[in-house]
Amino acid sequence: MATILDQLKRMVSDLLNTSGGPSNPANRDTWEFVNGVMARHHFTPGAQEWLRANVNLKVDDLTSTSGGGYWQPASREVHLFTAQDEAAVHELAHAWWHDRRHPVKDDMIEAVVRLSAETDPRYSATTKLAFDYCHGIPAQNWAGMLVERNDWEMFAGLASGTMGDMRLLPPYVRLMYAGLFEMPGG
Repeated sequence: MATILDQLKRMVSDLLNTSGGPSNPANRDTWEFVNGVMARHHFTPGAQEWLRANVNLKVDDLTSTSGGGYWQPASREVHLFTAQDEAAVHELAHAWWHDRRHPVKDDMIEAVVRLSAETDPRYSATTKLAFDYCHGIPAQNWAGMLVERNDWEMFAGLASGTMGDMRLLPPYVRLMYAGLFEMPGG
């Protein structure tokens, strides 16, 4: 049985915090949007469950789809500026990768470097993304992510670049997304 103090804390939290899980009444529409994103874009049932249990969620404007957002590790918050699927996939991928990246971050970088030189035409769109991630875009005065060994943006960028469709990545990159996205033929 919860104490009166626990009940008061919960009430104050519900009033002040529109983040939190899908059970928070103030956040129901936000989670409805994100649940739809996860269903449309190949998130595994296990990943959906983990994200619901471990991520605080905030969407500033559910009526716009202009995009943008960020992952705030300290508060475990995915903050989306609008209800854009691409931004949601990207930021949810950040949240998923955050606690899982350290033992495999170098593997992710190596997979992206390999993808940047991939010749199989089935992967041409993601090869272009990987090439830019590794070599930058001189016209934009951007050196790329390889310089800083930025595995977290490589991971989230390919997640949103494929919108979770793992058929767009070769098997050696797909492996990095096991558990987050449904795999082809499985």
